[in-house]
This record gives sequence, C-alpha cells and structure tokens, in this order.
Amino acid sequence: MLWCGLRSGEVLALNVKDVDIGGRWVTVTGKGSRQRRVPLDGDAASVIDAYLLVERPESDSDRLFLVAKGPNRGQGLTPAGLRTIFRYHRQLTGVSGGHPHALRHTFGTTLAEAGVDLAVLQALLGHAHVETTARYVHLAPAHVKAEFDAAHERLRPRDA
Repeated sequence: MLWCGLRSGEVLALNVKDVDIGGRWVTVTGKGSRQRRVPLDGDAASVIDAYLLVERPESDSDRLFLVAKGPNRGQGLTPAGLRTIFRYHRQLTGVSGGHPHALRHTFGTTLAEAGVDLAVLQALLGHAHVETTARYVHLAPAHVKAEFDAAHERLRPRDA
C-alpha cells in the first residue's frame, strides 16, 4: 500500500495474476472499475514473492492476500481483516496512528515533495481528476506548488 499508493479496496481486490514480480508491475482496478498499471518497488516485489512462496495459504482463491489463520483460512482478506492487521501492528509497536489510507497519502505526499510531475502522480494514484491529486501538492515544497499554480493559471479561461 505504501510503495504503490493503493487504496485498501484495491489491495483487497488484487489477484495473484495482477502482480508481475519479474517485470515489477501491479495491475490495479480502482474506483469506477478503472484499471491502471503501477510500478512495483523492488523491495515490495521481494516481499510479495516471499509471501507467495512461503506464507500464502493453499487455496483455490485467485486473490493475492488471503486469511492466514482460523476458520476462514484461504479465503480472501476482507476490509475488517485488514483493519484487524493494522490494529494488531499498532498495538504491537505502540504507534497510535497508522491507518491503511494514511499509507496512500504518505505515498502521494512523498512523491509530490520529490517533484514528481502532477500528471504522473495522478496516473499512479488513479485519480480521475487532477484537482484530487493537487491536494498532495500543498504539502510539497514551495517550488512544486508554485509551478502547479502557475500552470493552473495559464490553463484558466481568460475573461473577455
């Protein structure tokens, strides 16, 4: 979620075939059933590869992430199950924050601060409208916001 900027629902909907570990791509189905391809970080690819080889329970399910224990073992992970995983790790580490969507915002903000082009950021996050992506820019360095504002001003219709 952090390294690809995925929404919780997008992570939960991933199928094994959606992840190309060798090519380092993830095919994501987002809001409105829109699909996008997101680059997969090498470290994340290694973790997913290890999960598939060692930790993922045997199952007929195509879902990438499965319930690992209990009576629902081998079934697709649910939103409640994902929240439980986050709650467990927050308790374990003593971190009070740390919700799934915060990882997506961290991804977007970090890329905006690094100067990633707004259109690229929009494509990575799967936003239908650039205005949604622009929310991340206010947290980025002043030059990124200034460049965005200047471009936005150039595109604004002129009054006659």
